[in-house]
Amino acid sequence: MYSLRKRLLSLIMVLSICLCVSSVCNANQATTQGVTAAASGLIGDLNGDGAIDALDYSLMKQFLLGTVTDLPVQDDLYAADLDGDAKITALDLALSKQYLLGLITKFPKIPPQNITTVIMPLGDSITDGITVPGAYRIKLWNNITSAGQKVDFVGSMSNGPTELGDKNHEGHSGWRIDQIDANINAWMTTYKPKIVLLHIGTNDISQKYDLNNAPNRLSSLIDKICAKLPSDGKLYVAKVIPLSYADVRNYNTQVAQVVQNKANQGKPVFVVDMYSAVTTADLPDGVHCSRTGYDKMADVWYNAIKNDLGK
Repeated sequence: MYSLRKRLLSLIMVLSICLCVSSVCNANQATTQGVTAAASGLIGDLNGDGAIDALDYSLMKQFLLGTVTDLPVQDDLYAADLDGDAKITALDLALSKQYLLGLITKFPKIPPQNITTVIMPLGDSITDGITVPGAYRIKLWNNITSAGQKVDFVGSMSNGPTELGDKNHEGHSGWRIDQIDANINAWMTTYKPKIVLLHIGTNDISQKYDLNNAPNRLSSLIDKICAKLPSDGKLYVAKVIPLSYADVRNYNTQVAQVVQNKANQGKPVFVVDMYSAVTTADLPDGVHCSRTGYDKMADVWYNAIKNDLGK
């Protein structure tokens, strides 16, 4: 009985020490170690509460045992890979324990620097913003920079108001998928974007241009973009926003199918549901967004790419 009480008291003392050490380390982490509260989150903070404590150690243990398969944070590998080997293993669990006990004051993994993310906004007049110069790019820029991230919009076109800090883009008024496709290799080679935001197909629908083959044209364009992306690059393809005079839902279903097929092939392409974010009430001319509508588009783009920024 005495032995059991002694063991319980020892366990309580260890946990108390862990929590105390965690609090001290968290208070000093900005200056003492590479465990930084960057925009991507805190390395070692597996539950996203802004602290590194016994709860995170328990989560990592459960993750390794398979009783937890998805951590509460947005980027499991960023938070739980403590030694920087791009894997979550028992070595990371051991490092977590050492950190809590105060045996180490930083993890071996060096946090990523706040690098500039190169983004190509790509498409037609909805990207250009002929009725609202800057289009969704205005609020997207503000969203990114307000989060403390650095971004470089790239492209051969340029427009937008003063509040848009980078006016470059590849939005071409009136262009269809095939016209973007004819130029994409040169643009990708010249500007080398890490992220491409593609909203295209509206003019194919408006012009009723060989709509049966629109998915094939989109497939070809996606292949060309993916072939030119860097190893950690990504392509986000939007379901197009509504039109007041045409039903775009069938095309959007095809967009989702094409993107899923490419993803199944291992290509870094993702669909973004822009259609659901905007209504015809946001389209003063029936095609292009008002500033309010473009702000809605910006938020959808930002939520899609925010975990890719600064890495």
